[in-house]
Amino acid sequence: MDIKFPKVFETSDKAHADLFNEMVKVLLVNDSGLLDQITGHTSDTQPHASAAEKKKWNESQIYKITADNGTQLINVPVGSTIFDAIKDKGICTFYARSGIEDSPSQYALRGMQTVGQDNIGTGFAIDTSGNAYYFYYNSNHISIIWTQLPTVAEKDKWNNGQLYKLTQDSGDRKALPTVLDGTDILTLPPGRYYAAGQYLTNKPISNDSSWFNIDVERAGTRKNFHVIRSVDNVHWFGTVHTDGSFKGWERMLTEKDAKLNWKYPTIGNGWKTYQSEVNNDYRVRVAKDAFGTVTVKGAIAGGTLGDVPAFTLPEGCEPIAPFYNLGVASSTGGFKGPQYSRQYIATDGRFCIQSTSSNTEFIVVNCMFKAKEG
Repeated sequence: MDIKFPKVFETSDKAHADLFNEMVKVLLVNDSGLLDQITGHTSDTQPHASAAEKKKWNESQIYKITADNGTQLINVPVGSTIFDAIKDKGICTFYARSGIEDSPSQYALRGMQTVGQDNIGTGFAIDTSGNAYYFYYNSNHISIIWTQLPTVAEKDKWNNGQLYKLTQDSGDRKALPTVLDGTDILTLPPGRYYAAGQYLTNKPISNDSSWFNIDVERAGTRKNFHVIRSVDNVHWFGTVHTDGSFKGWERMLTEKDAKLNWKYPTIGNGWKTYQSEVNNDYRVRVAKDAFGTVTVKGAIAGGTLGDVPAFTLPEGCEPIAPFYNLGVASSTGGFKGPQYSRQYIATDGRFCIQSTSSNTEFIVVNCMFKAKEG
């Protein structure tokens, strides 16, 4: 486009003609500047908005997730439900005050639906007390399904979890606390302990300086104790009752305890082991079981009657009180009917054959009694 220039204005009044011509020149200069700008814009290879950009703008999503001021898009009205308010919406934010029928919380709730299509939705919400929830609903649902984060079951599991460490943080075996000399076992708080050579109060065995493992459990106002002596695996248990009274120690018996360890005392004062035509073992033998019951078996002959011992019981097998026993005696030598011997066991362990109705050729010792406590 070219600028057309008008003819110069001429008149007999030169002053007015020049004034008019100057004005025309200014207009022509402005037109030239405008023409240059129009020409430059037309030849610009990067226009302000291309056709592709205009298409992108025209086809862009104009759906709102929040209100224009950034607050929630949906306010659930009183008397309505969150489900009804958002079930036919896409992604959106919502607010439900306290008292809304299908709210999972008693407090006001703010949330966001992350998927919403054909009555299918998922999302999350947080109430004003800080509790978090997630939700979902499907097309066949008539309400929202809420789950608290974390769930109540998970929180209860954590809160009720045992915090006692079985190992050190490095994974090495956790050292048990040591019980000090003079400690009353019954005063120990719940836990696991060991006593290495200490003299303790209320120990199952007095003045025993062995190594002990001690487990203390609490059940309400009761306390249960388990004490194990490591040298021989002997295990005791006891209970402090609700009223604070200790019920004493009870020993747990094992298969090993049921086996009798027979000992063979030395026979004296003229007595000897009875010998029969049949090759039976009539040696006098003594054993004490785990319950403290002493068993004596055997047969002797030919010794001195009275309060002199035929043999002495092993240490720990002495009776609680003097014990009398009636034993079988020899029926040879012309005597008729069963014969007997009177036997006396003293608290110091002396086993005496005081008398016999026959002779001393065959005296059976066969009795059981309770040993005195050591």
